Formats: sequence, structure tokens, C-alpha cells
Amino acid sequence: MASKPATSTALIIVDVQNDFLPPTGALAVPNGREVLPVITELLDPTWNWAVVLVSQDYHPKGHISFASAHPPHKAYTQMPLINAHGESYIQTLWPDHCVEGTAGADIESGVADALAKRGNGIHLELEAYSAFQETLPPKTSELTEFLLAQGVNKVVVTGIATDFCVLQTALSSLASSFATLLIAPAMRAISPGYEGKTFEAVESLGGVVLGRNGEEWKTKLSEWIQ
Repeated sequence: MASKPATSTALIIVDVQNDFLPPTGALAVPNGREVLPVITELLDPTWNWAVVLVSQDYHPKGHISFASAHPPHKAYTQMPLINAHGESYIQTLWPDHCVEGTAGADIESGVADALAKRGNGIHLELEAYSAFQETLPPKTSELTEFLLAQGVNKVVVTGIATDFCVLQTALSSLASSFATLLIAPAMRAISPGYEGKTFEAVESLGGVVLGRNGEEWKTKLSEWIQ
């Protein structure tokens, strides 16, 4: 039997790494492990994604976002910094996490196994909140150019944390003119109260959110990705 042609939809899995998962992660997202079976299910070949991309937060020791790099500042506080473009911004300081070469930076083993079986996942090592990374206009990001080259016009975003990297990835996807969809059961927030605000922000820009409050999402997703 001939294989089903791939859709024009990409699946992006954001930062499903040991340091973001309870109970032992250095920056564990509350209830973060609840996303794992949903994401593993989305990696089933029957979904027939055009491409699967896995972002991986990956920092050197002493990274600028770590509170340990700015004594006496504490984790979860904020301070002004200058970015690589010479622009001032307010940085939230985090505990050391996802340091290169540590087990905390690794993709969770069950998701990693599902990716290995699927055989065509592409890893993106990041130091930015968005999987598209920061690019000054009018230049487009390398990820945008890659997705367009694959014939992608729709993007499904999953992973953690909803209120940071998932949100920024979804906003970047929308800004790059991809139809963009979030699957609520496949993401969790550092601050659960901000999850709804993330969904509202994405929907206000034309994005779609499925699966809130136990809503059925698989049939709707199948229809949307065609």
C-alpha cells in the first residue's frame, strides 16, 4: 500500500527536558509530566507531519539568564541587562538549568525513544525563548526559511513552559505567517494562572487552541492539519 502523503503541517515540541520536569528538575514545571503521553501520541507516524522539530534549551555554565551569574540577585527576580543587539531589556533570572553536558539538558527518555523510532525528528539547540530564535527584521529566521522550504504552512506547538517558550514560539510562528495551533493537554505553564493568558494572546492573533478543559481535540486536529 502506498504511504499517505505528508501534510503541510510541522509539529514543534518545545523543551521537554529533564530539568523542566518534576520531581527533580532544576526548573520543574508544575504537572509537567502530564504532557508526556500526549506528545508521545502525537509522534505516532499516523499523524504524518511534514517535519517534527524538537527544541532543546541548552546553556553554557554561567549563562546570562542564571541568577548564579549575578550575585547577590536571586532566582525568579528580575534585573536590567543588555542583549546581543545592544538593547536594554528586563531579564527574569532563573536557577541554573539545562547546562550543556548535563543530564538535565537531555530530552525526556520516553519522548526521545519515540523520536528515535520515528526517525526524522530535527533537534534545535537554543538559548532563546522562541524556537524561531531572535532575528532582527527584515531578515527571517533560519527556522522560518527551513519550514518554507519543506512546504510547511501550518505549525502545531506543544511542550513546556506554556507561558514562556511555548508562547514565544507560537507568537514567532504567527509572525512568520504560519497558521498556528496549540494543544492544551500537550503543554503546562510555570505559572498555571498564565496559561489562559497565553491562549488568549495566541487566539487574538488568529491562532487556534484545542483541548481546553477536557475538550476533544484529536478529531479537530486531524481536520485542521489537512
